[in-house]
Amino acid sequence: MVTVDVATEKPADSAGVNIFLGARLECTDPSGDVLGTAGGTENLLTGEPVTLSSQLLLRPSRDGVYHCDVLLNAPSDAGASAGTTFTLETTWAVASVEGLAVQTPAVERLPMTIRAGAREMAFGEVIPLSELSEGHLQMHASLNLTTCTGFGGSREDGRTWCGKDDIDTGASTFEVETRMDVIGSNGAVCGAIDASRTDMHLKRFRHHQLLHVERYAAVPDEVCGDRVRISVLIENTGPASLVVHRENSSMITTEARVER
Repeated sequence: MVTVDVATEKPADSAGVNIFLGARLECTDPSGDVLGTAGGTENLLTGEPVTLSSQLLLRPSRDGVYHCDVLLNAPSDAGASAGTTFTLETTWAVASVEGLAVQTPAVERLPMTIRAGAREMAFGEVIPLSELSEGHLQMHASLNLTTCTGFGGSREDGRTWCGKDDIDTGASTFEVETRMDVIGSNGAVCGAIDASRTDMHLKRFRHHQLLHVERYAAVPDEVCGDRVRISVLIENTGPASLVVHRENSSMITTEARVER
C-alpha cells in the first residue's frame, strides 16, 4: 500500500482568492508501465492549511525496481494569484500489507451528483468474515469532490455533472458517514461494528476538495452474520449539489493496520 500526503497553505500576503493545486501519485513497474495512480485537486484559500491525502494498492507481479513519483501542478498563469510562491511538504510511504487487502473500484458507483436533500453511498465493499485471520479492519478512503457553485470543474466522462438546477453560490454543506456493518444470512444488516459521522462544508472558492477519511475497528469474536459491509455515505444538505468524481477517488480496506 502506497500513501501520499501533500500539506500546504496559500500565504497570507498573496494576491487573489485561491490557487488551484493538483497532486498525483504515479507508480510504474520495472518495464515502465503504469501500475496505478492516485491523487486529487483542491483550491488553496489564503491562510487556510490543507492536506491532500490519497492511497494506492499495488500488487507487484515480478521482482525488480518499481518507481513512484509525486507530481504537483498549480496552473495559475492566468489567475490573480499568478507568481505566488508557496511551500509544500510532501510525504509518501510504502507499507507491505499481510492478509486481506481490497481496493474497491470507484467505477462501481462514481461519478455521481448528490443533490440537496439526498443521501448516497459513494463506496461499498462486502468482505466475508472467513477471509479474516486477525479480527480487525482498517479503511482508508479519499473522495474527490466538487461543489456546484458553477458549471466549471465538474466535467468527467465527457459530460458536466453540475446541471442548471444544481447550481447555487451558497456551496455545499454535507455529512460524511463511514460504517462497518454486519450482514446476516438474509442479506440484511443485523449489527454494527463501527460508525462515524463528520459534518463538512465545501466553500464556494474552495470549489474542489480531496477529502480523506479513515476508520479502524476490531471485529468481535461473536457476531450476528458472516460478512461485513464497509461503506462511505454522503448526505448533502446543500444548497448546491455535490459531485463525487471517480477520478482520484479511492477506498482501500486492509486487515493489517497501515499507519500514514
